[in-house]
Amino acid sequence: MVKKNLLIGIGLSVFLFGLSFILYLNFSYLGATDKEVENLIFGQFKWLLILINLKLLMAYLIIGLIVAAFSLLLKIKKIYNMLLFNMFFWFMFWVRGIKILPQLFSEQLYTKGFVLKYFQILITDFIPFSLIYLIFIATIIAIGIRNKRLPYSFLIIGISILLIVKFKESAITASSKPVGRPNVLIFATDSLRPQSISFNGYFRKTPNIDKLFSRGVNFLNAKSSMGRTLPTWTTIFTSTYPPDHKMRHMFPSKKDLETDWTTMVDVFNQNSYYTAVVSDFAGDIFPSVRYGFQSVVSPSMDIQNILKQRCQEIHYFLVGFLINPLGRTFFPEIWGMTLNKDPWYVTQYSKKAIKASLKKNKPFLILYFSSNNHFPYITKHPYYKYYSKKKYYGRHKYGLSSDITKTFLGGEITPDEREQVVNLYDNAVKLFDDNLGEILYYLKKCKIEKNTIIIILSDHGENLYEEKYGAAHGVHLRGAYATNMVFGIYSPLEDFKGLKVKETVRDIDIAPTLLDLVKMNIPKRFKGTSLLPVIKGGEFAGLPAYMETGIWYSPTSPYIPNKVRIPYPGITQLLEVEMPEGKIILKKKYEKVILRAKYKAYQLNEKKYIYMPGETTYKEEFYINEKRVDRKDITDKEFLTFKEKMVEMFKDKFYIDKKGFIREYITD
Repeated sequence: MVKKNLLIGIGLSVFLFGLSFILYLNFSYLGATDKEVENLIFGQFKWLLILINLKLLMAYLIIGLIVAAFSLLLKIKKIYNMLLFNMFFWFMFWVRGIKILPQLFSEQLYTKGFVLKYFQILITDFIPFSLIYLIFIATIIAIGIRNKRLPYSFLIIGISILLIVKFKESAITASSKPVGRPNVLIFATDSLRPQSISFNGYFRKTPNIDKLFSRGVNFLNAKSSMGRTLPTWTTIFTSTYPPDHKMRHMFPSKKDLETDWTTMVDVFNQNSYYTAVVSDFAGDIFPSVRYGFQSVVSPSMDIQNILKQRCQEIHYFLVGFLINPLGRTFFPEIWGMTLNKDPWYVTQYSKKAIKASLKKNKPFLILYFSSNNHFPYITKHPYYKYYSKKKYYGRHKYGLSSDITKTFLGGEITPDEREQVVNLYDNAVKLFDDNLGEILYYLKKCKIEKNTIIIILSDHGENLYEEKYGAAHGVHLRGAYATNMVFGIYSPLEDFKGLKVKETVRDIDIAPTLLDLVKMNIPKRFKGTSLLPVIKGGEFAGLPAYMETGIWYSPTSPYIPNKVRIPYPGITQLLEVEMPEGKIILKKKYEKVILRAKYKAYQLNEKKYIYMPGETTYKEEFYINEKRVDRKDITDKEFLTFKEKMVEMFKDKFYIDKKGFIREYITD
């Protein structure tokens, strides 16, 4: 009986491994595939792929052996009963995984159509979690009763619970009353729009953000210098613009990252703060970019981790066992999966960082940065259906469709699809706000809520198909949806009375403001301005903001009508792998054209100027309150000088040539 159980357990696990490998193996990133990239992967990284899959096979075998052991404990004797028991165990964890994170399984089920599609809909929309667990528990108990092994049934159920349970981080009380400088918690998420917060007038509630903003200050027109995570966080921490700090895209080389900048985090370190950053996939920049944090808990973006993640994503039957803390322990690269976003882990590790500072008896600067609102707007159960329409069965059912060229980059979208995309996004806002509530409660349990300044922040906003602007961010500078970032400050030490600042402020102003707020010296290198006088009621006329676009993922730009553009290839042709680290970088031959092609903008309050260069001509656009105006109708002479004012901001880097093009002094 022992031999038969082991053979069936091992045999089924090997069969499921092989089935996933044969049916689903391919390499894509956010739906984009490229034969050249696949040939590179299979050619240069074949041994890594073999090792990854051997580890996955080992995981299959271990689970198969565990299930076989359970079968032995229950004294299942007949071969077909052994097989049914093993299949039942794998099936139940697979169904549980589909229920928790359906987008992880949509490539296997939903996108295939017909039976598989409606099987997934049945699980996510109609079968409650309680029924899944009830079927599992009742079946195990029924087998135990039938075979007179009931105590072992409870043992198996207990072990199974340990495979799925998530324990919250416990609180500790500060060892002494708060003295000296306050704690600073930057609670941030990628791509959050000011327009999606109920304190700013949105119809769906964000009660925890509203609670802080009602006593704090909220900047309604805070401008992100670029809708890309790495450049914007660098701008925030160094208080200098991308042309100054030279992080102009998301794919710098190792040499590019050899910097001598001074960051806001450095200043906190010099003042004896404990500094830490905790993030998931959108924060994969933090392990490689030196911002000065003493502790970094975040995935790393390199080819090795991407291959590991993709290999795991196709093993749908195994993934059901890995969506838990134990799975993330043995397969830490899961932390960086785009389709496996669960800010619960960011919240728990942020609590650990808070505990670490309390144990050191130091004030803290902690950056909490989740991927909630980053496309493809995926959330876990039950959030993915919180605002979504119950009877929507289109391509964006569980998240923005994975085909990047058809969804993120424009193309046609129906009213129903657009409504679903907004609902998905709002589900993510709800999840972010709830996690903020959990952190606020944790601060209270630790008795430090009265000494912790909280910054609500996003690195940029998001377009959600308004006014034919497409989706996502960083691709153009029209509208206020993607260029505006959330920026609000709450201090328990002072009531700012829910102040709303409508004038323009910049991401370069964040660091000087925080340092001024906690009474630290602002480095001379910083180009931003402290907004503390504004917060305290001083007169304010707004500050001029500079913005530029990131790398375009596609050679075409259907989301930008009436444009000019300097062309370059799509994202998969732009990038290469820098060995031996495996870092994904921009090919050197495209660095200059990427910089030349950037759209640039200069904005002061309601007035915005956008410059768009082409190969032989350029286009200029003027906006008032985000409504385009014809140049000939502009009577404000200062408005017409915005182009010159923008160049003046970078007079040692930009110039205007005889034909009116804005040029950069680009060095190798």
